[in-house]
Amino acid sequence: MDLLVVVHITSSYDSWKEVFDSNPADRAAFADDDRTRVAKVDDNTAMVQLFNVDMQKMSKIINNPNSPAADLMAEHVEKRDLYKVEQMSPPS
Repeated sequence: MDLLVVVHITSSYDSWKEVFDSNPADRAAFADDDRTRVAKVDDNTAMVQLFNVDMQKMSKIINNPNSPAADLMAEHVEKRDLYKVEQMSPPS
């Protein structure tokens, strides 16, 4: 499954991006991390595109309070909005 994640940042985009780039959640364990894309919307919002996501594995990592990512992301992220991305045919 491909996802678009809107990240609501409490610190700043640059601070969050530094943590995101250090990859504490080991994105390769649940997605094709080579294809991951990140975009800055503004200083408190980012969009992350993830491809070939294993939702069960991602959930275990993201929701684990003992994961290396939990404390780091808690310092920077208010919430995440997840959207499923599907290819569609153009309207006729």
